[in-house]
Amino acid sequence: MSQTSIVDVICQRALEIAPEVPWLVEPLTPGRGQAFILQHILRNRLFSAVIRPSWISRCPDLAIVRKTIGQMREELVFDDEIAQPHTTLLWEMGRNVGLTNEEMDNTRAVPLVDVALNVWENIARSKHWVAGWLATSVDEFMLTAMSGEHNYRPEAWQATFHLNDEQVFFFSYHTKADDDHAGRKVWEPIARHVTTEAERREVLDGMELALTADKLFYQGICELGDHIDANKNAA
Repeated sequence: MSQTSIVDVICQRALEIAPEVPWLVEPLTPGRGQAFILQHILRNRLFSAVIRPSWISRCPDLAIVRKTIGQMREELVFDDEIAQPHTTLLWEMGRNVGLTNEEMDNTRAVPLVDVALNVWENIARSKHWVAGWLATSVDEFMLTAMSGEHNYRPEAWQATFHLNDEQVFFFSYHTKADDDHAGRKVWEPIARHVTTEAERREVLDGMELALTADKLFYQGICELGDHIDANKNAA
């Protein structure tokens, strides 16, 4: 097997991809902000209700299983630290950028986002379980470890939507929460479970597919956001 740590390869590759994602590095417009919330609502729900269960059902490491179930609980049910689920924060963030509860409750995946969700689910169901783990966590690492200014930082949302610190709590809190869900320390067990060159190749190929889906996800958000902006400008 390669002497380079598989975790180092994963982290390096994710950070290479990050600057190639237009939604992250191009100006955050009101439409692109609203589009992110509308599509992330779907990803957040499917990751915790469908896609993560698909790979943890095959994971032999109970510590990883328990930690992931705890993460799913925080997202959809209750986070003890803030005494509410992350979905509550997400809906509050949506209202702060001008979305209604009805719009968020009835949001549907645009085509590219639909493709990305299906790719992530396929990885979680059919590839090595570690590839499934990465499919549902590598984006979190990318968003928290990416250097410089980008649109997952709360400051970008404050500037575009003229919000105060309290109104962007979703992003400031998730920078911390996502750091607990992904990264070199969190992914340390991967080295124990990927022990052959064939497993390493399957996991890294799965991660590349997951990162390709990530690009499609954010491209779908950009297209929806630009459509929202165009409709507002035409009104």
